[in-house]
Amino acid sequence: MKRTNIWFKIFIVIGVVLFVSACNPTRKLAKSYAAESADWGLLVLFPDQVFKINDRYDRDEGKLTGLSEAAKHDSLLAQSLFLSHINDSTILFHFRNAYWDALSRYDVKLFSEADFDRFYERDSLSWIANVAQIEIQEFITDYEDVESFFGLQYSQIVPLNGINFAVWTEINALNDESNENKVYFTDQNLFDYHEGQFSYDFFTGGVNYYYHVDTLDIADIEEFASFMGRLSAAYTYDQLLNNQLTKNTKPDSEPVHYRYDPFSKRLFQTEFDRFIELDE
Repeated sequence: MKRTNIWFKIFIVIGVVLFVSACNPTRKLAKSYAAESADWGLLVLFPDQVFKINDRYDRDEGKLTGLSEAAKHDSLLAQSLFLSHINDSTILFHFRNAYWDALSRYDVKLFSEADFDRFYERDSLSWIANVAQIEIQEFITDYEDVESFFGLQYSQIVPLNGINFAVWTEINALNDESNENKVYFTDQNLFDYHEGQFSYDFFTGGVNYYYHVDTLDIADIEEFASFMGRLSAAYTYDQLLNNQLTKNTKPDSEPVHYRYDPFSKRLFQTEFDRFIELDE
């Protein structure tokens, strides 16, 4: 009988949460914009180069003495493990194709640079999403593995190669002089794959550490570029949706950011899984 009451209470709570969510006016407005987005137009522009930064702590700063800025840049690239082997065109190809493919899953009319004329003839809601800059930074991070045996704590530092992939996107509304230019940012890190474990030797009383590192390669970075293309595309659509929401809700309304799943056609709230809006 008690178990039945518990389940009954759980269903009541779930029902109340769903009812409140369904009746939330902000959420209902966001759903209406998602439904209307089939009439939206989006012109997407991509950069023609990738900025590369070598931030490894094992780089030789002495080799940079007396060099011009251009020569310093070349020297740092030469000291990198990955950057000197990264082809801009290949990275942009993976990013652009994944971005375009991801956005095509949303109900929005897409335009490329070749469609300038058709895009500017539109009289319905339209935006320009300019992927203004892509930056790849190479670095080393010291991963610390920790474990305790018989009240004593042991630690081991394992240096791992890291790649930071950063994207800056400008979003402008077409034919809307009141809409200020907004710049948005997102980035993600990719690391060497690491497996490690401590082992206590009962014969000697010593503790050993065994580990394996699967080092990143260029194919991993190219695949990461595709991931960042998909992520940036999704964030772009979400930002259009939320910008419309902000524009048409009361200024004193509690700020809520939604993400939209084009497969399930559902909205969900998020706090961190989104673009970061930058102050110009």
